[in-house]
This record gives sequence, structure tokens and C-alpha cells, in this order.
Amino acid sequence: AGAGDVDGLQLTVFFPEQKIGAVQSVHTTWRYLLEHSDADTARRLRLDPAYRPDSRRLTFQLNPEGTSGFTLTIDQILEQRNFWIPELDMFVSAGNPPLAFADCRASLDTWQGQRTLAELQRAPEATYEQFANRWADMGNPAYHNLHSIGPGHIVGLTWDSAVAKFGVDRGANVWNDLGNPDHFHLGFDFGAPEALTNCWRGQRLVEGLPIVLTQFEQGGVRYEVEQFAYPLDGPPRERRGDMPMVLLEKVHLTNPGGKARRVTLRLEHRRETADTNCSLELESRSRAWWCREIRPGHAWLLMQGDGIVLETNSIHAGRWTTNLITLNVDLAAGGSRELVVKLPSAPVPAGQLDELLSLDFAAARKQTKRFWSDYLARGAQFSVPEESVNTLFRANLWHALRLPRRHGGAEPGARLDLPYSNFAYGQEGTPWPVNQAIYVDYMLHDLRGYHEISREELSAIYRNNQEASGHVGGFASWGVYTPGMIYAAAQHYLLSGDRKSFEALLPSTLRALDWCLSEARTAAERPGEARGLVLAPLNDLSHEPRAWAFNQAYFYAGIDLLGQALAEFGHPRARECQIASRAISDAIKTGFGHASMMSPPVQLRDHTWIPYVPADALTPGRRVDIWYPTDVDCGALHLSRLKALEPTEKLTSFLLLDHEDNLFLNQWGMANEPVYNPQATAYLRRDEPKAAIRAFYSMMACAFSHSVFEPVEHRWGWGQYFGPPSTDGAWFDLYRHMLVREMERDSLLLCQAAPRKWFEHGKRIVVQRAPTYFGTIDFTVESRTAKGEIRATIKPPRRKPLSAIFLRLRHPEEKPLSSVTVNGGRWRDFDPQKEWVRIPQPAATIYTIVARYDR
Repeated sequence: AGAGDVDGLQLTVFFPEQKIGAVQSVHTTWRYLLEHSDADTARRLRLDPAYRPDSRRLTFQLNPEGTSGFTLTIDQILEQRNFWIPELDMFVSAGNPPLAFADCRASLDTWQGQRTLAELQRAPEATYEQFANRWADMGNPAYHNLHSIGPGHIVGLTWDSAVAKFGVDRGANVWNDLGNPDHFHLGFDFGAPEALTNCWRGQRLVEGLPIVLTQFEQGGVRYEVEQFAYPLDGPPRERRGDMPMVLLEKVHLTNPGGKARRVTLRLEHRRETADTNCSLELESRSRAWWCREIRPGHAWLLMQGDGIVLETNSIHAGRWTTNLITLNVDLAAGGSRELVVKLPSAPVPAGQLDELLSLDFAAARKQTKRFWSDYLARGAQFSVPEESVNTLFRANLWHALRLPRRHGGAEPGARLDLPYSNFAYGQEGTPWPVNQAIYVDYMLHDLRGYHEISREELSAIYRNNQEASGHVGGFASWGVYTPGMIYAAAQHYLLSGDRKSFEALLPSTLRALDWCLSEARTAAERPGEARGLVLAPLNDLSHEPRAWAFNQAYFYAGIDLLGQALAEFGHPRARECQIASRAISDAIKTGFGHASMMSPPVQLRDHTWIPYVPADALTPGRRVDIWYPTDVDCGALHLSRLKALEPTEKLTSFLLLDHEDNLFLNQWGMANEPVYNPQATAYLRRDEPKAAIRAFYSMMACAFSHSVFEPVEHRWGWGQYFGPPSTDGAWFDLYRHMLVREMERDSLLLCQAAPRKWFEHGKRIVVQRAPTYFGTIDFTVESRTAKGEIRATIKPPRRKPLSAIFLRLRHPEEKPLSSVTVNGGRWRDFDPQKEWVRIPQPAATIYTIVARYDR
């Protein structure tokens, strides 16, 4: 074989007769995918051996090591007959006579070019608007998901790590978060749920900050509700969580009509109380109404406004004490009025009633904006000519900082709870440490320069979850928890360069390393096909210890990256890590190469076939009997994301093709849990910017509501929860690496996958104080394409030497570079085909680059 000719082999296969039927134990998420896919995708999936199990198998082994090839089931051979596998240059045909290869190719002509990635290359570059039109807006009341968990779409509002938190839903109703000991609800009554859909006019964030503006229109009156959280005693002097909070709400009513009208405003206020005999009264003072307990005198609610008359206040007592408040508002023609509502948590004692009364809405709003704007200004700055991207970038930070629950202040040892979301699952300790350590502390705090927050939270995870053995526990004991922690600690040091901070984390990190190395040694001594692969549980619904790819990826990446960090730190255990990570890498390539050979191939949209790479090296083939995230979201593509597989090797290519054509809903490039987007990092590593940009925009439209950019956990087919900042982390990690990416051989690539529309004339890309492995970097790119040039200014990092900086300038019309100057001098080190300028061994403090194009 391989001499330019065609080699063939004719086989006669004998097999026992067996009745094959569709599998009955298909998990609900796979059923959803099947039911909501197009007809041809559903056909391909239904004919997959995962749906038609058959133990009769014929394996084609294409190398002596047994790491290349594929396996056909007899059922596949009988049902499909012909298999053209272009990536392996293999054609199999069964029958008497078999189909000639030329005839097979001719039969595929109508399907040619229909692979998702092939269509992507022909199509215009993706946009956010394109995918926002595909993925429904979860923030719109018209959106309904049968799997949504109440209260559904909700925006969490609080201050940095406060215990008391508030949630605002699509109708501007307010709910307590799950970890708040104070349980309450405050909402407007616009009638039946469908009435909200009819009167709702939009919801948005003010300047990307935790200030929510919701608009309604009903009966000719416009309602605008602005809401934010504020500490009752004003901004604290230190980071604290044990402080009373107030949800401040301004209701602005406008009558645009030509005649005066009276408007009835109905509110419902509920609070849970242990005292079932709790009695309330509504007291009026200084143009305000107080709702308070009669005996203790605690204020539960405050309303202030001129020209607003209380009509009724119905009180229903019990464990949940309910106020049904009806107010009348007289609006002149073209006139307006305002009502300020203050919802404290916890209820305010009698001695602080005047403090609540005097709390000024405008002043509190101004201080809230200043607090969060100052917080943003302390970190890295990313600004691009697309407002939705800038808004989500700003929201990422407070999404992460609203999550923790700090029981105390900045004193050492103060308890810090780090739940997955404020509106989902357990609220104490750190149930899912990988989501916090990787997707929040590394991807948000360390990549954006908030290293002190990252160090504190990593320390809290070790304190909350690490066992005496060094193992890091958590809900369902995911296998990635412990290697994920050493990966996050290594990223923390490589990005911060802070030796003192790393020293504080090292004792716990080295104990975690010892546990990981012990597991790796045990795996290396195990005989059989999984030799060298760690057996451990995968996720919430996959508890059995197996050779899951997700776990192997983190064992490799955690040990390898910690080895890099220890080498830079000058620690003697660096070499040990490097040796261990190489052994794990070899085991992964052998184990998953063999598992792929033993797996039935899968058909793509162009009706050709590719080998399949399983999520578990011990179970060849798809697993539709288990949770979809097991096979996809937490699947084998993480091997490429975490560099356990090279980006261009065949296993990575097989995974990308299968995911795009078969496993992503509607071929839109996103899975059920959008926090997991490993394909996007694989595209960056393969230097395929169009594919990375498509993943970026699809994730942005799928993982966040379009109205207020609230993150979601599950998009379809499973319980839908809102608020996990790990989703923000995954999005920002992709965004950051599209603009700033560490490459091999100590180099940086800037603007690798910046969309071409960001380079249109007059537009600017600005990155400031972005942490990298070499120190912080600043750069600005300004387009003057109407004059035939793009200008850039780069201030290289100074902490560690760089071998090179590459700057990619993706002309909006795809014009090639014609000439370049750097710091005023002619520059020859550029590549028109790759669209980049190379600066080797940058030593100057600043570089001014002018790229010119023929007009």
C-alpha cells in the first residue's frame, strides 16, 4: 500500500444470525437531540450502533500498534453496505457483487460539501446577530422551556460576595437566592402569565453593570422599573459578606396620551417567617408607607412617592406572610410619576428605620455604578467595536463576584462558600470545585488580573474540599477535581508571577500532586487496554470509575502545567512532573487510538464516514444510554483543548467533524452545557479563525440571554438553571485567546481570531494590562482601511523574555498585506498569507506598526 496504486482485499465473513432492534435505554437528552434534529441527522443517529447494539464486529487494524483503524458491526454492514472513509483513504463495500468505488463516489455527489465545517469555509464570517436569530432569547417572556427550573430566567443582584442576594426575573419580580436565610418575593401583578408577554417591552443592563432596567406598556401607560442592590450601611471599608442589603427599585410611570388617567398598581410582597402568628401593619410617614411587624417593629418593605395613594393592603398570615398592596396613581396628560420601593434583607430593626427611609435612590445608584466601574478598572481592559461583546465582558466580573458567600470580612479563615450558582443546587462549601477553580478563578480572575481574588478562592477550595490524602472532593467526586486544582494553581502563578501567592498555595497543591502521581503510577501498572489511564468517576450521572477522556485530559494538563510553573519557580519537583505528564500523554494516544480503532465509524452530513473517538477508552462507540454531557460536554474533545492531543492529529479531526455534524443541536456549534466549548480552543490551536469565531458567537447567543446576558447551565433537554459564572469564564477564556494567545516556543499571537468586521475603517481594538505568561501586555489596533492601512501599537510584557510577538491583521475585505513599517522603519518580517506581522525577540518598550494595503 502507499505506492500510488489501489490495494484491495476481498473477505468472506461468516456470522451468526441475530435480530437487531433499537435500544430502549436512550437517555432523555439524547432523545431530545434525536427529536429536534433534521431528518438526515436523525437517520444517521438512529442507524448508529449505539442505537442498534450488535456484538458481532469486524475490526480493520491499520497499524501494528493497534491505534489506527475502525470496527464495523455486522448490522452496520448489512444496513449501510458501503463505507467511504476519506480521512483513512479506505473504502469498504459489502454485497454480491460489491459496489465499485467510482459508483460509490458518484452516489455521494448530491451530498458533497455538506459537512458543517466545509459549509463554514464557504459562508461569510459568522456574526452575533446571525446566531441571536437562531438561539431564542431566554430573557424574553415569550421564551418557554419545559425543562426550566423556577423562577426561570433571573438576574442575581448583590455586592461583592454578600450573603444577602436578590434575583430579578423577566417581569422585574424580586426573589431571594437559595442561600439567603431571608426568604421573600416582591412582584407586580400584570395579570396572567401571557399578559406579561404582551406588555413586556424589554430588559437590559445599565452600562453592563448590575443595574437592571425593565420596561412594560399596558393600558396606554408606560412602566419603567430600575433595580439594583446596595448595602444598607453604605459601601463597606473592606470586602465583607455579613452586611444588610437593600434592593432599591424605582418605578417610573408615564402617560403619553392626551388625557389624564388613574392607574392602579398592584404589588405582591411575601416573606417566610417562623412565627405563624406574625402580624403586619402598614404605617405612613413622610410620604412613605412602611410594611412592618407589629411586635418586633422590623421593616419588611418601604414605598415612597408623591401622588400615589394606598387603596388597600390585604394581609394573609401563616408561614408565608403575604401583602397584596393596591396603589392608585393619578397621571396627567403627558405626565409621569415615580415610586421608590426598598426591600431590605434581612428586615430592618426598628432602630434603623430612619436609615432605610433616608436611603437616597439616586445617590445609592451613583455609588453602585462607581463601585463596579472601579472594580472593572482595576483589571485587564478589553474593548472592541461591538457593544454586545463589551457589555458581556463588563458583566462577566460581577457575575463572578456575586457568587461567593463570605461569612465575615477579610480576616484570615473567614468561611467562604463557593456554590455553582446562587439559584441552583447546594449553597454551602464548594460542591463543584472544577467549575470554580478552572472556569472562574483561572478563566476570569487570573486572566483578567484579579490574582488576589483567585488565590483566596483557591485557598478556600483546598480548605473546604481537600482530604488528608491530597484528594480534592466535591459533589459526585468528579475525577477532574484534584488535577483541576493543580492546573488552576499553576495558571495562577504563570499569569501572576507572584511567588509569595504561589508559595501560599504550594503545600496544598503539592499534596494534590502527590495524589495525582499516585493514581498515575497505579494506572501505569495496570495490565490491559487501559494501561496508563486513570480510572475515576466522571460527573454527576456517571459515577463508575472508567477511563474517561475528560479525566485523562486534566491529569495530563494539570501535571504538565504544574511542571512548567515549578520549573519557572525553581522547584526541584518540576522534572518529576514533566516525566509523568509525558507518560500520561503516551498512554492517552495509545489508549484512545486503540479505542477509536475498536469503535464503529460514524457517518457525516456528506454521507462519508470517519472513525469515532469514544469518551471512555474502555467502552468503544457512542453511549446514548448515559447522560449526553458524559459523551459530549465532558467528552474526548477536552483532550485537544488541554493539549493531550495535538490539534491537527487525526483523533482531534475526527472529534471535531463528528461533533459539528452529529452532536451539536441543529449543527449550530454548541452543546447542551455551553460552559463546555472545547471545540473552540481546538480551532484556535489549529489556527482556523473562522471556525473559532463561529463558536464564539454561537456560544454567546446560546449560553446567555440576549437581553441582560445572564448565563445558563443547560440550554435544552435538561434542567435549566441560570447564574453560573463558570459559563462566563468559558466565554471570556475563548474571547481572550482570540485576542491574546500564548503559543509554543514562548511566543504570543495577538488578534488571531478577531472578526474581520472589527477591522473596518474607523474601528479600534484596545487591550490593556492583560496578564500573560510573560507579564501584562497592552496593545491598540486602529483601522484606517479607507486610506489603505491599519495601525497598531504594542507594549510588550516585561516580566519574562519572549521569542516573538505575532500580530494578525484580518483586513475586512481579505486584502493581503503589501508593506509594513515598524517604529518608522521598513519591515520585511510579515506573511501576507497568514496576515501577520512578526516581531522577533521584542526588546523595545513600544512598537508602532503600520500595515499597508493596495487600494
